[in-house]
This record gives sequence, C-alpha cells and structure tokens, in this order.
Amino acid sequence: MTDALRIQDALRAMAQHGRELIAVPPFTLTIDTSSDLTHLNYAVPDAGAADWPDSAVELLRAAFAQRGRVPRLEIVEACWPGLVDALGRNGFTVEARLLGLACDRAALVAVTPPDGVRLEVVGGDSRDDLIRGFIEAGRRAFAEIAGAAPVGPDEIQRFRDRGAGGVAALAGDAVVGRAGWQTPQLAVSEIVGVGVVAEHRRRGIAGALTAAATLQAFAAGADLAFLTPGDEGAARVYARAGFTPNVHCVHVSRPHE
Repeated sequence: MTDALRIQDALRAMAQHGRELIAVPPFTLTIDTSSDLTHLNYAVPDAGAADWPDSAVELLRAAFAQRGRVPRLEIVEACWPGLVDALGRNGFTVEARLLGLACDRAALVAVTPPDGVRLEVVGGDSRDDLIRGFIEAGRRAFAEIAGAAPVGPDEIQRFRDRGAGGVAALAGDAVVGRAGWQTPQLAVSEIVGVGVVAEHRRRGIAGALTAAATLQAFAAGADLAFLTPGDEGAARVYARAGFTPNVHCVHVSRPHE
C-alpha cells in the first residue's frame, strides 16, 4: 500500500472517532454534534470508491444542509482521481491545497529546545494546570484567545477522554508552546496543533515540539507520522525534525448554501 493510501485510510479512521457518521455512498459524513465549525465537520470518500456521479454529490450536499453544516471534504488528492473536478462541476471550490509531510522512525531527528525551555509530555493522567496551560497556549498561538471562555473542568476532561496526547514547552511555569498527536490508526498518526505563543517564536521551540510529539506517537504504535504545514516557513520547521514532502491534501467546500 502506498503512503498516500495509508494516510488517507488513517485520516478516515481518525475522522470517525467520536463523531456521528452518515453514509451517503460513495461518501461518509463525519459530524461533530457539539460544534458546527467547518474544520470539525466534513466528508471523506469511502474506501474503494472510484466514481463520482452528480447525483451522489447532490445527495452529499443535501445531507450536510439537513444537519446545518457547510458541505465540505478533506481528501488526499492522489487517492481519488477525478473527485475534485466532479465536485467543481457541482459548485464546490478548493479552499486549500496543502502539501503533506511525513516522517518514519528512521527519519526522525531529535531537536533540542533552547536554553530556558523544557518539554513535558501531556496526557490523560497529567495534572489539571498542565492540561489547562496546554489548551490555553494553543489558543494564544492560533489567535483564538479573544472572547474565549476560560478553560474549565469540562474542557480538561474532554482532553483526558480523547486518549491521545501532546507535548508542552514550558518557560518557568508557563506553557509557551504545544504540539499534539492523534491516536495511531493503521500505524499512522497525525501531528496536530503545533504552535508557539508570539513572544517565544523563532527560537527553535516549534521544531523541538514537533520532534518530541512525533516520538510520542511512535511510542504509541505509529510507524509513520504525518502533518500539513500552514505555509513554507512551517514546512522548514518540520523539516528540521525529519519531515519531508509526501502527499497533497485538498480541502473542498461549498460555503454558500
């Protein structure tokens, strides 16, 4: 099996975890019943699918509309010839085409954090203040802090219940960066949410977090790690940890319903 197919199959399995699944052959919708955020609600093609009739795409659109969600798909492009074109004929547009990077055990490079920064593994059995700092650092890193409610016990418990984990970067007692990893599926894990708060960037923290989170994913059973950088600068950071270009991931949506 090619890496592209392995990654697509693993991403399909990850998307189904903890979500409502709606079969609309040759697609499956994965719906987050607690949030209508577009990046949490999307469809993936069914394994082995090869044809994309307009009638099926219309049924997919209608299924999203019935649930008050924006019609959207996330796919590994090489696995589904003709799908993006078929969606385009039916009013969908490409919102992002991302170069996916991958790293196996042999390629992983350890990256040492800068002086004054230490790394700490974050998991379901971590203390509350570390989990809270991990979540808050992610909000700050991705500019989502404005108007956000304080991180309370329910959000901390949801983190514990997810079963995956991450790595926090601490300067003193403050969490200044974080990286997460998804529970391996088919021996593949996605590295997610790598971010550093603004005042601590450009010090090598993100590369150290990426390498440490990938090591944790391998320890949990993965033999291939995968991520999608937001831009070329992020890709260079991940390259320091051993990640190299592998596949293209495409996000396609029909936002005006």
